[in-house]
Amino acid sequence: MDKIFDGHLHTFLFKVPLRESIGLFQRQFDRFNVKKFTFLALPMDPVPGKRGVESTDNIDNLRVMYYKAAFTPNGYAYAGLEYDKLDLTDKKAVAEDLLRQVREFRKAGYDGIKMFEGHPNTRKTLGFALNDEVFDPFYEYCEKENFPIIIHVANAKYMWDKSQLSQYWIERGCAFDETYPSFDDLHQEVLGLLQKHPKLNYTVAHFGFMTYNKEVAEKFMSYENTKMDVTPGNNNYVNMDADREYWRDFIIKYSDKIVYGTDCYNFNFDNAVNFDRAIGNRPTLIKQFFETDKQIDLSANAISYKIKGFKIPKKYRKKIYFENNAKMHGEPNKIDFDYLIEKANEQLAKYTENDFEYYNLWCMTQDFETFKKGGKLYE
Repeated sequence: MDKIFDGHLHTFLFKVPLRESIGLFQRQFDRFNVKKFTFLALPMDPVPGKRGVESTDNIDNLRVMYYKAAFTPNGYAYAGLEYDKLDLTDKKAVAEDLLRQVREFRKAGYDGIKMFEGHPNTRKTLGFALNDEVFDPFYEYCEKENFPIIIHVANAKYMWDKSQLSQYWIERGCAFDETYPSFDDLHQEVLGLLQKHPKLNYTVAHFGFMTYNKEVAEKFMSYENTKMDVTPGNNNYVNMDADREYWRDFIIKYSDKIVYGTDCYNFNFDNAVNFDRAIGNRPTLIKQFFETDKQIDLSANAISYKIKGFKIPKKYRKKIYFENNAKMHGEPNKIDFDYLIEKANEQLAKYTENDFEYYNLWCMTQDFETFKKGGKLYE
């Protein structure tokens, strides 16, 4: 089985205790031969009218570092920018604070930045274009220090047409109308920021949903340090299957600039069958698509399509599955445990003992001390 570096994991979706999650993640890693992995924080996931900047989950930046530390030296962690204490009408102050944050995160031992600012809901909530000057000091720092960014940009193009959406996506706040930036606008913002910061170490998740536009995809990949991750996202694999020759050649041509990711979580464990199905859906789809030329039934992923795998030669798969992420990251940055302990205690003070997160934060304060001394939870 090919060796994997999964560069796209999350930790926040399900209420699974931190310590229990270590074993659940390990089960995923063992099943798919995942040797290294990056946990991506997502402090803010707003749905306009339901959740806004004030709902920022600052604990997620601590969670990803907890798992990095627990899995050292094979774990990496990306922080997410926090906006809940900022006055978004004061762009100068916002720009200064985003620069402060990225400097602080890098010093604390984070290995990069996860941006959700390109998701239509976050983009609308914040009100800043991705190439707005408010981000320039942050981008300039990341470009100078070669500090990686991975960003979610847009969503499937059909989500701007409510008539094509299922009730599931409508309820999730993914019906985008004229009050949102358009699908094409979001990609032009990305290209615009790269014109200003052409050497950014910049990865778009889910192929950047650029499988709808070859010209944009080629332009994006023309920059020195841009990359796409293969994390499944609505219709990307379907789009590529519809123009198989072009996209198979694209993957091979840019095999040095395409990285592996699954978008998996620490799923709840109810029973072995359900858990293994949950953790297996996305990695299995990627494996089938890249390793076989057989028919793949996507109906299990809530999309009633059938596609055919591309059977990418192993020499290119090795780059995509492991080598590109490994080269981009090198050794994990050294963790400042005193910083994390202080932050965990600050958050702990906000909860009562009956809160689910109180237990997690209490565990963090104890376990960060253990990790600081070079200990492990399980020997």
